[in-house]
Amino acid sequence: MNATRPDGETAEPETVNVRSAESETVDVRSTGPESVGGYRLTGRLRVSCCGVVDHLAVAPSGRKVVLRRYGRPADRRPADPDWAERMRQAAPVGTVAVLDSGADFVVTEYVEGGSLADQSAARPPTEGVGGSMAEPALRRLAIATVTALAAVHRAGLAPAGIRPSRVLLGPDGPRLLCAVPEAHDQAGASHDTSPEPAWTAPEQLRPDAHPAIDPTPSHPSPQARTTAQRTTAQAEAAQARAAAQAEAAGRAVMAVDVYRWAVTVAYAAAGRDPFAADSEGRRLARMAEGAASLAAVPQGGLRDLLADCLADDPAARPTAEEALLRLVEETGLAAPPPDLAAPPKPPGRHRRALLIAAAGVTIALVAGGTSAALTLASAPEPAARPAPRPAAAASPTAAWTPRSASPLPTPPVQGTELALPGGLGTAYEHPADPVRLTSIRVAESRRYVRDPRTGAFADIGPHTVMAEQSPDGRWLASFNTMYAATGDHLAVSFADRLTGERFSVPVLRPPYQSVALSWSRDSGRVLLTAQRFAEVNGEDAPFTAGYVIVDVAARTARFVPTTDGDEVEQAARASEGRLKPIEFHAEYRWTPDGRSVISSFLTAEWGQGVRVRDANSGRVTRMMHWTGEVQGVADWYSPSGDKLITGGCSKTLAACVWKAADASRLHTVPLLKGAGFVGWYDENHLIVVVSVEKGQRGVFVTDMAGKPVRVLAMLKAADDVVVDVRYTRG
Repeated sequence: MNATRPDGETAEPETVNVRSAESETVDVRSTGPESVGGYRLTGRLRVSCCGVVDHLAVAPSGRKVVLRRYGRPADRRPADPDWAERMRQAAPVGTVAVLDSGADFVVTEYVEGGSLADQSAARPPTEGVGGSMAEPALRRLAIATVTALAAVHRAGLAPAGIRPSRVLLGPDGPRLLCAVPEAHDQAGASHDTSPEPAWTAPEQLRPDAHPAIDPTPSHPSPQARTTAQRTTAQAEAAQARAAAQAEAAGRAVMAVDVYRWAVTVAYAAAGRDPFAADSEGRRLARMAEGAASLAAVPQGGLRDLLADCLADDPAARPTAEEALLRLVEETGLAAPPPDLAAPPKPPGRHRRALLIAAAGVTIALVAGGTSAALTLASAPEPAARPAPRPAAAASPTAAWTPRSASPLPTPPVQGTELALPGGLGTAYEHPADPVRLTSIRVAESRRYVRDPRTGAFADIGPHTVMAEQSPDGRWLASFNTMYAATGDHLAVSFADRLTGERFSVPVLRPPYQSVALSWSRDSGRVLLTAQRFAEVNGEDAPFTAGYVIVDVAARTARFVPTTDGDEVEQAARASEGRLKPIEFHAEYRWTPDGRSVISSFLTAEWGQGVRVRDANSGRVTRMMHWTGEVQGVADWYSPSGDKLITGGCSKTLAACVWKAADASRLHTVPLLKGAGFVGWYDENHLIVVVSVEKGQRGVFVTDMAGKPVRVLAMLKAADDVVVDVRYTRG
């Protein structure tokens, strides 16, 4: 029943107490005693390892129940003898009630109906937005299950062990069947007989992960008994440490529960594993990054909440109660009757009190014998509305003021030291710098993004997250490139730093993918390069398929196909392996006026040039076959828009600066071996990354002669790893 996972954690035991698709016909063959603890056994629902059998039984009162019997307690037994009694007394709302327990059995109520896993198995999975479960039903399921989870956590009974087979769809709405904490004294190779995929939280897959600690031990440990014999001061200090450790362990366990709740809801929406991939290795990689597919979950507050609960950093996830409050507010249950005579009050503590009260009403409905799902089902579904703003959000009428700097005629010779997050190195900044470091990732480090208002960096996810701040600093656009390894839909997430609002916009459907994005200079639109994969000369290679324009205000996306990738594929096939497609992979960027897009293209001579297209139609308006390829992760045009930079334009290692109007060469900028162009510092200076010494790379400002004139950052990075630094103007 329990399987040892890659992280060393033991899989949670499976408990079945419904008539599922595989157990519609109860097995009544007698293979044991006719009664246990006064309960008459009438059939077997499930047989699992170590002599554990789930029986359909009848209580002395005549009530139908489910009895889990441990036939060989020496091999497998309840880990906490007091758990069942604490569960029975607490009776968390929305859960399957624990009725009784003994030394070798646990009795729960019988819920008529199938589980979420049964229902999903009976309907075809979907990859489209909207999913195979209707939005009203999905929302009711989410509210009912998170209500139960919050109640379990409040009662101190975590972990709940939520998974689809433990969400029972009874006649009065969904019920959560909490996992019985069990221990194996004689563990075999595998004890997990459940057909469900194991969902392991990202923190449990990391090399430094530790087995979960039971936050509510029933018996004092040997260490605790020894502590009692020490001096009072030592004992108190030890108890304080133990209490802090137990509290931290409890938070960790509850964060895993919240993560698995979000995965379960995503599973319900699509009817399939949200981490599904073409290999188990890729599936584990997706779990390690928290990259669950939410393609089948409709846009709105529920989807945004699930994304937050799937954060790979457990500290960034909301608690179950916070998740419930957000769902209650988004559904409209928390809105008090409007007072037309009084002006609206700003959100604050009073608003949160109303939310908590509304959440309490929801829980009370469940406790009264009717689940939240059934209660909500009787009312019309609320109209679609934007995602709820946080309590401390700024007024929608407030204006965003971009950061501004007064640059000097020449770059400052030095700046003030700034320690970079994650121990990545040191930045050197000056108030007169026209650009500011806003995003950084080195090799497989975390992705850190800077808040322009405070200057503080925030960890927004693993190295697979692509994030770009808008030129005015107000917006942050991001997506997880791990989706490029699967057939999932791709959506770009947006965070508004003015209002605190967050939303996502679906942009690409399979077979198209993307690994890069860029902003228009007016901060109103995002451009994504779309790519597809094809096998050429025995190797899979990416080919540019077009681009997607995302209108942030309208929250819409439009795909514009191009032929750039087709031209490369045709040439690669004709070359019989001499032309490498990856070397001619084109990415798109905006022109300064935002009316066109620019990219590299394969010339007739199998070289590279620059091609300009009308942004709306994709029609080619200009070609410059002599310039080489555009390069860099930032804007390819100078701040004025009068200059354009390319690479591969000289017989020596150099970058070339061209006059944008007529593509005449202005400068050939020598580059050191291994140097990479990042972007423009000002009209006459560039930003480059250069290897300084073994294990160290420097970010420098250079003039048009290639001479370094300023150090912007020193990074701990080997020569062969990716250094992704983004600078934003202003």
